[in-house]
Amino acid sequence: MPTLTQEAKTNSLMSMLLKQVYDTVTNGGNPESLGTDDFIAFDPVGITLSEDTFDYALNGLFGDAPSPKPMLDGTGKPILDANGNPKIDMEAYQNALSNSKFKKYLQMEQFAAMTDAIPSQLPPLTEDGKGRAITIMNDSQKRVSKVYEDLLQWSVVVDTDFDQKVEKKLDSLRDKLFKIKKVKNPDFDENAPVDDLNKPELIHTFVAPSYAKYVEYQMKYYDIVDANNEIRVAADNGDTDAMAKVSIDGKNMKKREEAALKAWQSLGYKEAVERIQNYLSEIEEKHMLVIKKRIQAEFRNSQRTRILDYTNYSPCIPVAANALRESKGWPEISISQGKSNYDYSKSIHNWGAAGGFSMGLFSIGAKAGGKNEKTKINSDYTSMDISFKIGKVRVERGWFNQQFIESKYWKLHEQSPQTLNGDMISDGKGKGLMPSIITELIIAKDVSLNFKDSSSAYTEAKNSVSGGGAVGIGPFVIGGNYSYDNQNVKSTYEWEGKKLVSKGIYIIGYKCHIVPKSPNPNPEIKKWADGKS
Repeated sequence: MPTLTQEAKTNSLMSMLLKQVYDTVTNGGNPESLGTDDFIAFDPVGITLSEDTFDYALNGLFGDAPSPKPMLDGTGKPILDANGNPKIDMEAYQNALSNSKFKKYLQMEQFAAMTDAIPSQLPPLTEDGKGRAITIMNDSQKRVSKVYEDLLQWSVVVDTDFDQKVEKKLDSLRDKLFKIKKVKNPDFDENAPVDDLNKPELIHTFVAPSYAKYVEYQMKYYDIVDANNEIRVAADNGDTDAMAKVSIDGKNMKKREEAALKAWQSLGYKEAVERIQNYLSEIEEKHMLVIKKRIQAEFRNSQRTRILDYTNYSPCIPVAANALRESKGWPEISISQGKSNYDYSKSIHNWGAAGGFSMGLFSIGAKAGGKNEKTKINSDYTSMDISFKIGKVRVERGWFNQQFIESKYWKLHEQSPQTLNGDMISDGKGKGLMPSIITELIIAKDVSLNFKDSSSAYTEAKNSVSGGGAVGIGPFVIGGNYSYDNQNVKSTYEWEGKKLVSKGIYIIGYKCHIVPKSPNPNPEIKKWADGKS
C-alpha cells in the first residue's frame, strides 16, 4: 500500500465525511433523487455561525440597525479620513451592536450576504443523464438581488389592460404568502434630514406565517419520503438489511408518509397555498402588468441598507428556522479511528477527487485581529474520531418571484444593458447572469473532535483553544473568534475529557437550483409594455 502524505490523509478523510453528508441529503448518494435541475455544492471553508443566528426569522424583525457614529475631535467636529468622509467610531458601534436587539439586524445582513451568492458553474450531468455530480461552491461574484433588480427595471411584459379588481385580489392573495407591513421607525431622528437611513416609517416584506408553515411541513413530508425511498432503492439493489426493513416495516413506512402528508394538508396550509400559486399561473397571460407592479413593490419594500458600506441588500428568511430546535432528531455523521488511513485508489478518494476536494491540513489557528489564521501542523490527527449532526434550512426570498423569472410573458428591452451586452438571465445550461440560485443550506451542528490518548494533536489543540486560538479540520473550526462580513462570531466550545465539542453551527454546503432559460418569451407576442405609463 502506498504511503500517504499528511495532506492526502486529510483530503481522504474529508472526502469520507462529505460523502456521508452527500449520501444523507441525496437519498443514499443517488443524485437522481435531486433530478437534473438541482445539485449539491460543498463549501471547502465552511461558515461559522452562532447558534442564535436564525432567531430573527422566528421572532420577526422590523426597524433598522443603529447607524455608526462619527469620531469627533476636541471641538466636537467629525474627524475625516483621506477621502473626506467621517471616520467611524467602530468600538462604540460594536458595543451598540452587542445589544441583543441590534444583533438581529447583523444576523439578517449575514444571512442575506450568504444566500445572495450565485454559483460560478454547474456540475456536469451524471453518466446516465438523470442527475448532476457533486461540486465545490465557487462564488461568481454576481448577486441574486442585483440581477433581479436589473431584470425588473429593464423587463417589458405582454401588453394587457390594467384591471384594478385583479390587482386587489392579487394583493390579498400575495399577502397570505408574503406580507407587506408598514411600521413606525423607532430610531427616526426628527432633527436629522429624512433619507434612506432616516425614515419616519419603514415598509417591510416578510414571509407570512401560513406560508412558513407550508414550507416547514412540506420539508418534513419530503424528508420522510426521501428516507423511505433510500431504503426501497437499497432493497431493489439487493441490500439484505434494506430488504428486511421493507419486509418488516414496509406498512409503517407508508403510514409515516401518509401521516406527514396529512399534517402538511391540515397544519401546513397545503391546498390554500397551492391554490394561490395556481391563480398566479392562470392570470399571467392576461394580467402581467398587474403581476409586475406587485412584484416590483415587493422588491422595493424589501430593500434595506447595509450599515457599514451603505449598499442596498434584500433580506432572506431561513425556513423553517426552528430546524435548530429540532436538531436532536437530525442524522449523525461519524468517522472512527483508523478509517482515514486509506489507499489512494479507493473509491472514496476518487469520489473526493472528482468533486475537487482539497480541504487543507488539520490545523491550529492563531487569533489575530478577530480573524482566524490557520497554520499547518504535523500532529497525528488520524487517530481522532469526528462526528456531527446534519440538517438543512430552506432559503425563502419574499422579494423574489421565481414564477416571473420562468414566465413566457416578459422579455428584456432591446435597449437594456443586458441585451446590448449579449447577456441573458440564464440559458438553462450554466451560462448567464444567474444560472443557478441557492435554495437550501446544509448545516452541521454538535461537531465533536475526540482525541485518543495516543494522539499528539491533543496537546497542541488544548493549548491553542485555551489560549484563544482555534483547531480545525476541513470546514470545521472550533474555538477562537471569526469575522464574517461585519459580524464577529465567537465560537463556543467545551472539553469533555479529550473530546472537543463545538456549540456553534456550520454552513458546509448548499442545495442549488438551476434557473431555466430566461428570458424565454412566447414568440407569438407582438406588443410589449414596460408598465411605467
